[in-house]
Amino acid sequence: MKNFRTYLMMFLFIPALLVSSCKKDKPDAPDVDPSLSFKTLKTYLVSNNLDLPNVLDAWITTADAVNTLMTDGDDTNDYYIIDLRAAADYDAGHIEGSVNATLGTLLNQASSSDGKPILLVCYTGQTASHAAVALRLSGYPTAKVLKWGMAGWNSNYTDSWDANIGDNGNANWTDAPGNVASNSIFTEPEYTTTATDGAAILAERVNAMLTGGFKGISGATVAATPSNYFINNYWATGDIEHYGHIMGANRILPLTLAGNEYQNLDPTKQIVTYCWTGQTSSMVTAYLNVLGYNAVSLKFGANNLIYSKLESHKWSSSETRNYPVVVSGAPAQEILSDYLVANDLDLSDILGTTWITSASAVQTIQTDTDATNDYFIIDIRSATDFAAGHIDGAVNSTLSDIVATAANANGKPIVVACYTGQTAGHAVMALRLSGYNDAKVLKWGMSSWDIALAGAWNSNIGNTGTSSANWTAAPGALVANSTYDHPTISAASTTGEGILAERVAYMLNNGLKGINNADVLANPGNYFINNFWAASDVEHYGHITGAHRISPLSIEGGEMNNLDPDKTIVTYCWTSQTSSMITAYLNVLGYDAKSLKWGANGMIYDALASHKWSASEAMGYPLVAGK
Repeated sequence: MKNFRTYLMMFLFIPALLVSSCKKDKPDAPDVDPSLSFKTLKTYLVSNNLDLPNVLDAWITTADAVNTLMTDGDDTNDYYIIDLRAAADYDAGHIEGSVNATLGTLLNQASSSDGKPILLVCYTGQTASHAAVALRLSGYPTAKVLKWGMAGWNSNYTDSWDANIGDNGNANWTDAPGNVASNSIFTEPEYTTTATDGAAILAERVNAMLTGGFKGISGATVAATPSNYFINNYWATGDIEHYGHIMGANRILPLTLAGNEYQNLDPTKQIVTYCWTGQTSSMVTAYLNVLGYNAVSLKFGANNLIYSKLESHKWSSSETRNYPVVVSGAPAQEILSDYLVANDLDLSDILGTTWITSASAVQTIQTDTDATNDYFIIDIRSATDFAAGHIDGAVNSTLSDIVATAANANGKPIVVACYTGQTAGHAVMALRLSGYNDAKVLKWGMSSWDIALAGAWNSNIGNTGTSSANWTAAPGALVANSTYDHPTISAASTTGEGILAERVAYMLNNGLKGINNADVLANPGNYFINNFWAASDVEHYGHITGAHRISPLSIEGGEMNNLDPDKTIVTYCWTSQTSSMITAYLNVLGYDAKSLKWGANGMIYDALASHKWSASEAMGYPLVAGK
């Protein structure tokens, strides 16, 4: 009997233990103890040599050093240069071979560096310093900042520095030898995270920092009311004794996790770090934001506070060079356009072949007992929805990874499935431009495979067009077409093939470009709208007020010149599957293009006589669960 009770207790205890263990390990569970999350991150950073002093090791380089490397005749040691300025400024002049990005697209762009050392360029060197911290914490330990930014590369770009030197220290500047505040011990910063291990927490925090953008504050603002901030003067003691400091400032240097000096920072106040030029303080600020502090960098540093007193670390015309820059625009656009036409990759070529297929056609091929003709099916829905039910044999991927996943097709024809067929349009366009000429969209997406997955289509059919004052009734009155210039694009490559690869990657990394019909109908004049129907369909149904009809639309035929590159191009069709293909192509060419989601099915559903979503489109084919 005693043994029986023992076995009974084990029988009850072990399942309970397993259940509680599963709950504890659930990956999406948020931290219940923010301080524990910080400790996990701290331990990870220190143990992986990512403490702040490690990140601040050899992180900046000069225009002279960069030019020497880039012109030494040895391509193997060249930098992969990422220019973080606005696209228009980049296009107007940039370092040859550089690529344009933003803080938001930085990590995606860096993934194309192919092992080259990365150089980050901005206007002044300050935004680039945020980017350098993000890269150094994300597996690019040698990423560097161009000192003084483009102002140091060429004298045509010195305005940002010239306009921001000054003496804003004012009455709240404590003269030498200074009297810095005594350091105290504070609690650790807190933040929310869904991750539980150090690497994942760090990735979340780096993304949060990049998403938040450059964190800077003017010297005049801080100097006016220094008590509003927790100020850290990041100078050597001898420099404070020589120049003084902002009244009430602390001096926490070194500043490390391992040595616990970070505990001298007050997490309840905004942390303002200043240095000589705003470049080092930008590095420190980015790192502190990753740790969870509300931190900002004092822009332009001492050059904005006590410029006339500075004896070193000082911006002047002697810091700039006149190294060459190149201009983007028509040459890259022309090379790409010529390549597309010559290789039968004009839009009319792609849309003129069968790029979409039905659920019934896929099911027939997949179940005909002839494995040699099976599709390689790529499902780009979320991992959770894929695991809940997908087509037998499908593989899960994402829009951004679609080309890499397609490399595993081993010559099989490819079908891309998404929820509705719209995101798959972007993916298939990318594949067809990348050598997978027979890639197809699953019509209506997984909504057509089984009615249980049709929620997205069922929820988005409607009549917002016919109920809008900005719908022009049949027979319509389309706007006459005009002729415009091409959009400008930038690329590191100088070959058509290379430019195309860069532009496809750019399009994929920026995700589905869609827009709601309600937004377009509310203000159609804000957009350049192209109704991609036959003329007879416009005459039968009408159209959005102010729309054009540019169909066919090709490079070789010159119809691309009828699109206004200075406006957001909105294309609409019947179901938004064709317009998704067109939109993806236009973004590759450099247009700011969007697909009107759900097409006519969302605007004039009741009036449609064809091209219409209904429950009859859902086949009820089998689904398999799991990964």
